[in-house]
Amino acid sequence: MAEALRACVLAAGKGKRMGGQKPKVLFEAAGKTLLEWCLSALSAADIHDLVVVVGFKKHEVVARLPTGVRWVEQPSQLGTGHAVLCARSVFPDDGVPLLVTCGDMPLLRPQTFREVARQQQMMDAACMVLTTRIDASSRFGRVVRDKAGNVSRIVEYQDATAEERALEEGNTGVMCFRPQSLWPALTELNNNNAAGEYYLTDVIAVLRQRGERVCAYRGAAPEEAMGVNTPEDLREVEMALCRRGGL
Repeated sequence: MAEALRACVLAAGKGKRMGGQKPKVLFEAAGKTLLEWCLSALSAADIHDLVVVVGFKKHEVVARLPTGVRWVEQPSQLGTGHAVLCARSVFPDDGVPLLVTCGDMPLLRPQTFREVARQQQMMDAACMVLTTRIDASSRFGRVVRDKAGNVSRIVEYQDATAEERALEEGNTGVMCFRPQSLWPALTELNNNNAAGEYYLTDVIAVLRQRGERVCAYRGAAPEEAMGVNTPEDLREVEMALCRRGGL
């Protein structure tokens, strides 16, 4: 793995399908909040330079952050791409790779974070996307490849055609970037999509248009890639955590 690595954790969401009364990342599973599971896995992967992007009821989230973990605010929840751009000001221009992950995915293992970072360095990629095998009913974003098998773009489920929804490679939401490629690409995003949001996933197409290398590492087990969007999801990840006995 790279000698140095930073991480940006997206934790600004409201979690409407969870009831919307508290930040989604503060729901608990197997004795820890979803965000605590995420931060513990990053720490176990030796990633200690962390920035958490907060938004909805930010003070509640900030109060639960471990000592030394920095945070920035996303004033309005305009999408994942906008959330990462909100963190731009706190990262120095020193070329250290940036891992982006979601605070509502408690099943990701430390070794998975380490490996996606290693793959990014080994391939000298502007972006390494962590993907997983999915079935047609899954609501994961789909990884679209060109005829040569190269990643060309990621399409969110709600924007995907029937043909795209039949694809069996899904985006987990975990990406490792060369920052000098990421920051300019973020400024080119638009919100012309079903959600009216600035998707981080749209950076992939921007990078490809610039002629930069984008790679995918299909290294996440389907269970690891499970995020929490509903109470049913929460029960499922809690059972998985209990079966595993932790990280």
